[in-house]
Amino acid sequence: MFPTSSDARIVVSIVNYGTSETVIAGLPALQAELEGFRDSVILIVDNASPGEDGARLAAHVERERLGPRVRVILSPRNGGFAAGNNVAFAACRELDWTPDAVLLLNPDAEVRPGAVREMLAVMAAHPRAGVVGGRLENPDGSTWVAAFRFPSAMSEFALATGVGALIRRWPRLVSDSETPKRVDWVSGAAMLVRWQALEGVGGMDEAYFLYYEEIDFMRRMNGAGWETWHAPAALVLHDAGGATGMLDGRPRAGRMPDYWFESWRRYFALNHGAGYARLAAWLKLAGMGAGFAQRRLRGRSYDLAPGFWEDFLRKAALARMPGS
Repeated sequence: MFPTSSDARIVVSIVNYGTSETVIAGLPALQAELEGFRDSVILIVDNASPGEDGARLAAHVERERLGPRVRVILSPRNGGFAAGNNVAFAACRELDWTPDAVLLLNPDAEVRPGAVREMLAVMAAHPRAGVVGGRLENPDGSTWVAAFRFPSAMSEFALATGVGALIRRWPRLVSDSETPKRVDWVSGAAMLVRWQALEGVGGMDEAYFLYYEEIDFMRRMNGAGWETWHAPAALVLHDAGGATGMLDGRPRAGRMPDYWFESWRRYFALNHGAGYARLAAWLKLAGMGAGFAQRRLRGRSYDLAPGFWEDFLRKAALARMPGS
């Protein structure tokens, strides 16, 4: 039987890249949340951060005498979010005890009191729950579901148009709920993964540097018979973009990074085939054209990252798809 509360053994995986101050600031709340569990450890994987960021984390842990419950692992390379978490998963296998679940937590996310226990309770109540995610809280105090349907060619088109009727017909975000709800995927900012399920499907796909890796991971979970659940009572503060520089699907400054387009192509081609990925790309472009036209008629601007039209055409629609 899957344990809850004090019987559970929990590992937290935090992948750091140049965000040591944010990680250090969030540690007290995380440590307080883990008190009372049978066993717990926080693994901070530094992805070869520039400067002395990794050394700063290690020095903080030593100075505050946080070990062995907090450990810093210095990765020799920056392989991205998936690779960093895989380093933590490998470290889990070297523990003196086997974890029941691993909480993947972004550096810019902070668990609110009771969040981990609530996610554990949902996981325990649903024997096939492989992943559980909570409700995300914005810095201004507002909250949102952070649970989604898998992307499709039509949802790409609908979202690009910005037309409400089309988005309702092919939604990406799931409807809000006051009770736990089974969904396709949850935000990777804070997701609890059942160790048994993780071991069954293997680690995350390191071919994704950043973005879409968590969606692909939960899609593989789904294919292996595991479920993903949203726990609305599990609240996690998330300063979106604090770690990645991306907010609402676009960079806070400058153009979209190349790895976003690479991840987009990989996800659609790997899970649906190269032909479908090409169709999704052209439908997204068509949706952007329709969205631009209808906003212009209304005297409104179409808010995209600088150069996104050109970049998406060249790096997604016309680029070679994996497997083609």
